[in-house]
Amino acid sequence: MKTIVAQEPSVTMPDWAVLERGLITLLNQSVDILLDKYLTPDGEIIWPQSVSDFQTYAYGNVDNAFEGFSSWPLFYVLGGDRRFLTLAQRQYDALVRQFSRCRKTVNLGIDAARAAALGRDTMLVDEWYPDLDWMHQGEAAMFFYYLNLANPKNETNRARTLKAVESLIGENPAGFEANYDPVHRVFKSSYFGTNGPAYEKFKRPITHQNWMNSYGLAFYDVPGVTTLLDLADPDNARRYGEAYGRRMARAETVTNLMATSMVLNAYLYTGEARYRQWVLDYVDGWRVRYAGNHGIMPDNAGPNGIVGETMEGHWYGGHYGWVHPHGFYFVADAMIIAGENERLLTGAAGRLDWVREQFALLSRYAVTREDGTVLLPQKHTDEGAVLEYGGYNGEPMTRPDRVTDRAGFTRKRQVDGWYEFATANTAHLAHLYADSFSPEDVALTQRLSRREAWERVTASAVKAKYKGGQDSAYLHYLSGGYPDYPTDVLRHSMNQVYTQMKILRGELEGSKAGLGYAPDSEEEWAGLRAITRELHDKYGLQWSESTVHSYYQTFLLYRNPVTTEALVQLTMGGVMPIYNGGLLNVSVRYFDAEEKRPGLPADVAALVSRVAQDGIDLSVCNLHPTQSRRLIVQAGAYGEHQFTTLCLQGETHAIDDKWFELRVEPGCRADLTLGMQRYKNRPSLEEPF
Repeated sequence: MKTIVAQEPSVTMPDWAVLERGLITLLNQSVDILLDKYLTPDGEIIWPQSVSDFQTYAYGNVDNAFEGFSSWPLFYVLGGDRRFLTLAQRQYDALVRQFSRCRKTVNLGIDAARAAALGRDTMLVDEWYPDLDWMHQGEAAMFFYYLNLANPKNETNRARTLKAVESLIGENPAGFEANYDPVHRVFKSSYFGTNGPAYEKFKRPITHQNWMNSYGLAFYDVPGVTTLLDLADPDNARRYGEAYGRRMARAETVTNLMATSMVLNAYLYTGEARYRQWVLDYVDGWRVRYAGNHGIMPDNAGPNGIVGETMEGHWYGGHYGWVHPHGFYFVADAMIIAGENERLLTGAAGRLDWVREQFALLSRYAVTREDGTVLLPQKHTDEGAVLEYGGYNGEPMTRPDRVTDRAGFTRKRQVDGWYEFATANTAHLAHLYADSFSPEDVALTQRLSRREAWERVTASAVKAKYKGGQDSAYLHYLSGGYPDYPTDVLRHSMNQVYTQMKILRGELEGSKAGLGYAPDSEEEWAGLRAITRELHDKYGLQWSESTVHSYYQTFLLYRNPVTTEALVQLTMGGVMPIYNGGLLNVSVRYFDAEEKRPGLPADVAALVSRVAQDGIDLSVCNLHPTQSRRLIVQAGAYGEHQFTTLCLQGETHAIDDKWFELRVEPGCRADLTLGMQRYKNRPSLEEPF
């Protein structure tokens, strides 16, 4: 491994370097309040005993419990304290242990008696989800992927990965039906997991619940069901449930593309060709369907791999597809995850062109607000449907002819079947740029971004689940128009931590939290009151009822103060992964050569100020006044890239490796120009030690 020495002392350290180390120090100190007050001593979620059928009240799936900790191993990979790896592993093990013993009482996905007899009626089965869709599995899996990256030597996690993947694409360990059909290249249901395809989840009426108010219906052609409020009638609920089950139970959905990252993790561990080939074959199945659907990604396929096979011939209607609940948001997520995973495995360019083509399609229907903000349609369904559900004052593209008097509802206007107009998700646009580094993708991002979010770091851009969202401002920086971005985003990240601390302290003193999806019945409200009393009396927690409700819907997901977006962008030269199961797509990562661990060494700050197809500009500062620091720089998150050359102070060195060692003397700064050949190497979890 080539060793480079930076030994030119710096008279001053740049503000970004001081702020970056300050943010790392702050994050290192930020989680004790959660450990002390929001968890049991061994790291489990505080679980109430006062409500016998707790799952009728609590959020039925526990993906949110895992999501609440996903940034902890990523922070360790970036250079956080060693205890974050210990804590992250403790939390993952604790949640697996807890939810592997908690019984499921509703929607088991398979025959309840058989599940109970086999001991497969718990929230987790074989340490993974037994019957969940892959939008939610993908969210939860982020914690797991980061753990694998942080400590690939952990044999327990390696075994968990391979076991989950075998259940996903191979034979079911309990003898249930396999999830995947390799002939037609489809998963057999929209809900599936370690208990096989979850057909039983689709055999029930669907009644009106409060969470539906934000999203509307999945289907608009069921007799008697004009709006979701009609589901309060038992006959309508039965008919709608029958139609839903008939169409969805045996339908593949585009968001299952998110599962490719789990299989790719098995490949990163083993290098086995069958995992690589499965990812490429499965994604190609969707590419064939896309090519045959006139430039629109279909969101469903039937048992024979045919688009619309169970959906009355429609290319829309699949689970987490174009109609319900979020439309293009998760369709694009799935397409980006799949395309990036293809490129990681093959190096082939153009794998995200299908996403660019969807933006071009939606742009045909764009409307522009008075302030210049471009709005794109996010959803598509049957023309003439009554699209009346949750909205807001001043919502664009609505109709005045309401059919309900429900407060807070608006009726959406359609254009050729397209509706629900909103700003583009700038994370999608940033991933397009990270794929191409082209001026065209920068221009597209600027055109589709809100002006204020392009021009500066703004709190209004934050995506609450991972505290990110500064994607367009970051691209503005990379394109040379926002030189203060590094200091602004680091200050913003520090403010996020302090804001989170204020919220947590307020909750502990009895302040109210948002209800999220409010309880649906007096029985659930009574359960909430009982649980609140129990937490007061048994655990001494002074949480309000709304905080208790929030805790059991989202656990620590919105309470976690560890924010990593700024550190990923600035130190790694890339964008945050797609939240629902994407992998890190960055230019570089670091290892502490002396401590033999991932991440920046103590006192070291790094900034990638330029990214291009053929290389990057990287500045590394050692803020310690008397001690040198040694770090190893790796090309790509998984060693998929190759350094070609390194230029420091006018001297060029040949590297021709995915690693080089950099020694930075006390108080010194190294400004490096790194030549790079992208996607030259087989990606793996190999470390340089």
